[in-house]
Amino acid sequence: MSEHIEVVTGNAQIIRDNSGNPLYAVVPFDEYQALLDANGRTTIPHEVVVLMIEKDLSPMAAWRKYRGMSQAQMAERLGVTQSAVAQAEKQGNKSHIETLRSWARVLDCEVAQLTD
Repeated sequence: MSEHIEVVTGNAQIIRDNSGNPLYAVVPFDEYQALLDANGRTTIPHEVVVLMIEKDLSPMAAWRKYRGMSQAQMAERLGVTQSAVAQAEKQGNKSHIETLRSWARVLDCEVAQLTD
């Protein structure tokens, strides 16, 4: 089978079969990532997932550890007590959206990455 490559708008390329039917769209990886992000795809770093599985940590606790912070350091950055951080990190805890937003700002992640 012989394909034909056609450059279209921007950096995208369309690869067509002999009949002119499109087979593939090829875009630079950065543009591909942007498309995925635009479609609501939220990824979690492998290290965070490993902490969640192997240490049975909640997403909030795993992200905190991934960022190298103790509960006391997290509490200081959030302006809460260490016990409030411990409570928020409990498995199965359903934190309020404002709590999740605060944590996401401190941990430099998305709110969706902090929930089960």
